[in-house]
Amino acid sequence: MTTSEQADCRPLRADAERNRLRIIAAARELFAQRGLEVTMDDVAAHAGVGVGTVYRRFTNRDELIEGIFVEHLNTVRTHLQASLDNPDSWDGLVDLLTFMGQTMAADRGLAAIMMRIDHTAPVIEAAKEKMTQGMQDVIERARASGVIRPDFAPTDMFLMFNMVCTCADITETTVPGAWRRSLEMLLDSMRADGRRVPLTTPPLTVEQIHAAQSARCRTR
Repeated sequence: MTTSEQADCRPLRADAERNRLRIIAAARELFAQRGLEVTMDDVAAHAGVGVGTVYRRFTNRDELIEGIFVEHLNTVRTHLQASLDNPDSWDGLVDLLTFMGQTMAADRGLAAIMMRIDHTAPVIEAAKEKMTQGMQDVIERARASGVIRPDFAPTDMFLMFNMVCTCADITETTVPGAWRRSLEMLLDSMRADGRRVPLTTPPLTVEQIHAAQSARCRTR
């Protein structure tokens, strides 16, 4: 069992948990700014802790990346529960998808982390299993209440999520918030009543598309 898995199996002291969260927050900021190749020393300095503290929680960078992703999945689970607690199943679903879009747009390193990690790692699979069940519950409730089309499957959320995330990845640095328009159109496609709700996010201009394409090329 890895250090990360062992840490998940026993409660941490309050100060140790604060340090763990501080390390994860610092690493997420650095990964978003500079990519995944930052060092553990960089993370320690950014978190304001000794490098030994970082290594006590995560024995290497891959474990740290896993820890970040598990923390992200735990946050998603919290929002899944908030969606289920919302008395309006449609509003709860919209809030959940909006949160997920906001997270990916704000954290530019998260997409890279999702591509880097081993999704079959036990600690990742355990966290994803709990999140998947919550996602199924959200969809089943919305379907049972008749607000989404009956043929919408819980696994369709994977496709929707990736479409919105791709839009955010391409446009966020040049046209912040443009991903919301794609989300609004996707939500319309989910509705059981077939209604079309007016889009509130303006379309991209030709100039904005060119700017996004240029920025994309520079980062490759």
